[in-house]
Amino acid sequence: MILIAGIADEPPVAMAIEAAEECGVGHIVFDQRDHAEAGLSLALDPLEGWRARLTLQGREIELHRLTGAYVRLMDERFLPDVRDLAEDAPERQRAIRFHRMLLEWCNIAPIRIANRPRAMLSNTSKTFQAELIRRCGFAIPETLVTNDPDAVLAFVENCAAEGDEVIYKSISGARSIVQTFTAADRERLHRIRWCPTQFQRKVRGTDMRVHVIGNRCFATNIESKATDYRYSARETGEDAELTATAIAPEWEGRCIRLAAALDLSFAGIDLRMTPGGEVVCFEANPSPAYSYYQSRTDAPIAQALVRWLAGEAQAG
Repeated sequence: MILIAGIADEPPVAMAIEAAEECGVGHIVFDQRDHAEAGLSLALDPLEGWRARLTLQGREIELHRLTGAYVRLMDERFLPDVRDLAEDAPERQRAIRFHRMLLEWCNIAPIRIANRPRAMLSNTSKTFQAELIRRCGFAIPETLVTNDPDAVLAFVENCAAEGDEVIYKSISGARSIVQTFTAADRERLHRIRWCPTQFQRKVRGTDMRVHVIGNRCFATNIESKATDYRYSARETGEDAELTATAIAPEWEGRCIRLAAALDLSFAGIDLRMTPGGEVVCFEANPSPAYSYYQSRTDAPIAQALVRWLAGEAQAG
């Protein structure tokens, strides 16, 4: 029996629920929007360790007796019944305590979790994560993180002298759109004095997303003319083309090692394969929106996820 927690009709969560039904994996769904009617208690047993009980619609579920949990929660502050409440409203404070307790349990739960909140913290700093990526044998793009406009211009000019463009994005885990540095950006470059930004030499090649679940990998080849293929239709007028593909065993092994080094049971690793055969890694997403890839390639990512959570051993 597994737990699937999140917004039930959000595609990644909905796909996991559907996969559990198709695979015959026993599951309990906690729709986060029902948090006000749910109950949660934690207790430390001298013999069995931490025990957790979730109450849903009058049913009590002993979470520590499950085999695994897929937890993809949105920020409770923006839930429909919470977002307009006063900061000191009892309902808001109760929501905060409930979600904090659930996430703390995920950190200590004696079962498989995708993913433990503490493991996801590496993504809050892309520069920190990049060092971990390098240690696992991947190349990373030449990078500058700064709030100094002059340093940026020098970096851009150096890359241009060698025939390369520069892209920029957020240095935090906040979702941002990767963009190519243009003349228009020079005019507003002074703004980075209040917002340090990550600039990178643009890497030529083909994008690949590798989803790692336990010790299995699902690779997707992405063809797009856009700087950020996720927004290809908006940028170029054409959708990115996604196809399931195979990845060389050497790089598959490095992807699995990287996910393990980050303590991520489920990761979305972004690679670019250069014309010269080098594999460059940009980042590892600790809460991958895998539904985007599965819906376009039919790769059985959700099925592998629920089977892993159910305790099935997996071969690569």
